[in-house]
Amino acid sequence: MIKLHEAKMLHILYQSLTKSIPEALKVFGSIFHIHHGNPFNLEVLVDSWPDYQTVITRPQKQEMIDDKDYYTNTYHIFSKDLQKLPEILGSDHVINWRQSLTIQGCQNGLNEKIREVVALKSVHVDYSKRFLYMKDDVPKYHTFNPSKLSTSRKVKNLENVMFRGTNDNLRPSLLDVSHAKLVNDNWKFGRNERSLRYIKRCLQSFPGCCLLGPEGSPVSWFIMEQTGELRMSYTLPEYREKNIAKWILATFVQYFQENDMPFYCHVEEMNEQGHKLVKSAGFRVVDCSWHEWKCVPAEQL
Repeated sequence: MIKLHEAKMLHILYQSLTKSIPEALKVFGSIFHIHHGNPFNLEVLVDSWPDYQTVITRPQKQEMIDDKDYYTNTYHIFSKDLQKLPEILGSDHVINWRQSLTIQGCQNGLNEKIREVVALKSVHVDYSKRFLYMKDDVPKYHTFNPSKLSTSRKVKNLENVMFRGTNDNLRPSLLDVSHAKLVNDNWKFGRNERSLRYIKRCLQSFPGCCLLGPEGSPVSWFIMEQTGELRMSYTLPEYREKNIAKWILATFVQYFQENDMPFYCHVEEMNEQGHKLVKSAGFRVVDCSWHEWKCVPAEQL
């Protein structure tokens, strides 16, 4: 695999991936944020250049120092040639199979190929498939605009977009690291020290917005992560059925659109309220789905 370092190469790759959306959303969003400061210290691998078939984004080696931290040890994959993918993923130079890790992608057919690789490794796999949602204007974000989304403009713009009306004792706000424990305690895929560390890093690097209740604590929120996906959304039970999350999501979407930022989300099959929420904000479900493989070496079980 070849590491792409030059900004021009990343720009060419980013533009070409628009033709492969939604299947390429994970790597597409990762490359966007690599260009805008690369706060998660990701790197981009391709099997060949310029006529690539497979793209993988992963943390740089110095980031993957905790062998049990599958929140950080995350690989995002897109391939035009799934038949050759097992050979690529089986290499320890591409994926460190001695660590707990997560693989994510948005292509049907990936599961079979990853299973081929795992069958040759001493690894336990938990596989999840969920509905992938996006808005139709995401592929238009095919160029990098360095003037957009500088650190100084990010908070200012989001505050300007938010919130043209409010509700009783609820007050709009930006999430910050002080809210990380609350988010972690209410994230069903978190609730541990490694997930808390991951959430803190997301809040330090990417937009997150919420509504504060009468006591000044968030009652509903959304957070963006390193691939541009909206995740960890939650509304306290006593504030549900009031369209609060719909209001925050619509505002968040407006901010992303004004800043030419790619964004998308996923919803679990049985989460009826989640499906209703994202559809009400103009998202549509796509056929290729959202896929994740959590892999844990046998010696860590």
